[in-house]
Amino acid sequence: MDIPLPDPNLTTSDVLDALQASGKLLREWGHAIDGTPMLAARAGGDKQPAIFITAGSHAIEPAGVYAALNLLQMLDTEHEVHVLPLRDPLGFAGTNCCLSFAGGHEVEVHDHRAALDYLSAHGELIWREGEMRVFKLGDAGFIWNTPMPGYRSFRSAHSRMLSLTRENPDVLKPLWNTSVIILCPMMGVDGCGEMQRCWHSVLSAKGEWLHLNRFFGRDDAPPEVAAVDRLMQTVRPGLTCDLHECNEEGFWMPLHTPEKIPEQVVVDMARAYFDYIHARGYPVTTYEEWLAMQRAFPIGNPPGRNRSEPGVPEAFWSNVLQTGEGHNLGSYASLFGIGFDT
Repeated sequence: MDIPLPDPNLTTSDVLDALQASGKLLREWGHAIDGTPMLAARAGGDKQPAIFITAGSHAIEPAGVYAALNLLQMLDTEHEVHVLPLRDPLGFAGTNCCLSFAGGHEVEVHDHRAALDYLSAHGELIWREGEMRVFKLGDAGFIWNTPMPGYRSFRSAHSRMLSLTRENPDVLKPLWNTSVIILCPMMGVDGCGEMQRCWHSVLSAKGEWLHLNRFFGRDDAPPEVAAVDRLMQTVRPGLTCDLHECNEEGFWMPLHTPEKIPEQVVVDMARAYFDYIHARGYPVTTYEEWLAMQRAFPIGNPPGRNRSEPGVPEAFWSNVLQTGEGHNLGSYASLFGIGFDT
């Protein structure tokens, strides 16, 4: 299998080409909203329980996508393995692909300001606060925000949408039951150039602000999540590894309490994981540092709904269901075995 060198600039086409060239048995578990097949490769042996490796639910985290493709090539195990490396092919393909899908014809703009001009000319302005704007274009929503260094522009837009849908839900009612794309010009972030990636969220039929690592176990799941859910229900993996990216910080990990396995097994596995990271000199983020980051930009599970793990300072026990957003993949995987988000 010809895996590209560690290049953060992988495209959706690169990922699909790598899967096709792998020589592995491929199974299509569904389609993304734009029709792109949700493909997983079968590797390993026949021993049960199966292992599931996946990435790319957040398109601004390309490192996990590359790592999943690399593991497909390198992993040596007797266990049955399924690798689905890209869970948001539309957002991963970038601004022009998202605008083209929503507009119903090919759109080509060359920078973030031109994307705003296009949305202003062809879309309907739903809401504005300062420089941040929300548009409706075709059957999708788009969020435009001023570029900022690092992840600040994205975090600002994401956290504001999260608070807006809870404080004043009727504002975004024209976009309920709709995919909503955050245009993500993250200055200085490898693999997330000005037009390169978009964050794919969904406003549910009840106005909830969710994204493609939510909705698991729900009947209203968007097609990307429904495809992964179908794999989970069929394969019932004993170990699920959902690969994310650190977003300017060091490695950290939420832990999920499994239904049929002692918590200590999860702790021991997490400790081995971080022993490996420490041995190679990679940076880590402690639970206290994670709390400070979440308080500055609340984009997910509120800090008060987690508890630290004394045996692994870089990890914490997460109570995802208390947010009212349904399972993320890591917590959903705990119904079948052990689920790790990295």
